[in-house]
Amino acid sequence: MRGEGNVVTSLFLWRYLLMNRFLTLAYLVAIALPILAGNPAVYAQVATLEAQTIEERLAADPNDTEILNEYMMGQLRKLLPKINTSPDDAQTILDSMNVTLGALEPTTEEAKQLLGRAQDAIGFYEDQLELARVSLDDLKDKLTENPDDASLLSMFVQKSMQQLGPLTGSQPDQAEQMLAATEEFLDSLKDRIESEEGKQALAAKDRPFAQLRNAIERTKRLDAIVGSDAAPLNIKDWVNGTPLTDEDLQGKVVLLDFWAIWCGPCIATFPHLREWQEQYADKGLVIIGVTNYYNFVWDEASQRATRSTEKVSPEQEQEMLVKFAEHHELEHRFAIAEDGSLAEFYGVSGIPHAVVIDREGKVQLMRVGSGEAAAKDIEQAIKKAITESEEA
Repeated sequence: MRGEGNVVTSLFLWRYLLMNRFLTLAYLVAIALPILAGNPAVYAQVATLEAQTIEERLAADPNDTEILNEYMMGQLRKLLPKINTSPDDAQTILDSMNVTLGALEPTTEEAKQLLGRAQDAIGFYEDQLELARVSLDDLKDKLTENPDDASLLSMFVQKSMQQLGPLTGSQPDQAEQMLAATEEFLDSLKDRIESEEGKQALAAKDRPFAQLRNAIERTKRLDAIVGSDAAPLNIKDWVNGTPLTDEDLQGKVVLLDFWAIWCGPCIATFPHLREWQEQYADKGLVIIGVTNYYNFVWDEASQRATRSTEKVSPEQEQEMLVKFAEHHELEHRFAIAEDGSLAEFYGVSGIPHAVVIDREGKVQLMRVGSGEAAAKDIEQAIKKAITESEEA
């Protein structure tokens, strides 16, 4: 890159799934924020098969955790955007998931635990869907009449998070204003709350609201980088393509995709990366997947990347990445960072983290997370950078 050098994710982690080694991070409130702490586990390929085919495969082998992971990721990618926009469609998806998972009878302990977590997650999203059907204004009116109702207080906080969460990554100023108004309303109830349950429910807002503020500040820090010169490349090794230099990227629209082999939400972005590579590469777009070595090898039997218990050489891991790219039909280059300077410059605190740079070498956009909202923003920035340069 030119100039001087220096993801969603989530305010709520998919708590039922993050701690096991197969299912991945997702939204809990339909927001796309990053994995904040890496669990270098094995994540399966994002669903590319039709849902019915995956259901048949699950029924044929309920002990196959890879298929279950693939199924869950595919279904959740359809479900999450609909919770707030199309509750009836979301309910249909949840009903189908309940039927599919309810019919499974795994026999291995690993598959049983994974299935239990998946069913717990469905229960959580059913609660979120119920919450999505409730108006925040209605909750506010009810709380004004009865501030001691702990369940109402809890619902109000959750509903506020559900509405504010998506704004923290795209409209931080609006999210900040709405958060301030929400806290002001809750503070106005404080002196009227007499029950211990009500006081505890009110106090429970502190942690999630602090997470919202942190997310808002994180987005503001990223926005401050927009318009600045891109950082110089500081790459140790190149994989899945010939090496690039800063000079090679002059006059190009560049998408830096910070990712990791173990990151489920990163893998969830692959369909978009394939699409953008196909549509815009011949118009000047260069996609670079920036990553690190994580001691992974390619397992031919399972056709997936796995963490090795033995030391893996850079050459071996590069071979793994080539096969990984072939398996996922990724044509863009992977860049192994020399150190953390590139990630530090772009404020990478979670992945996937995308940076769009225009032909003049200026940062135009940064987005964190794997959701459709982030993908839409990224593609719009790519189109704008390409169109403006064509018109110039």
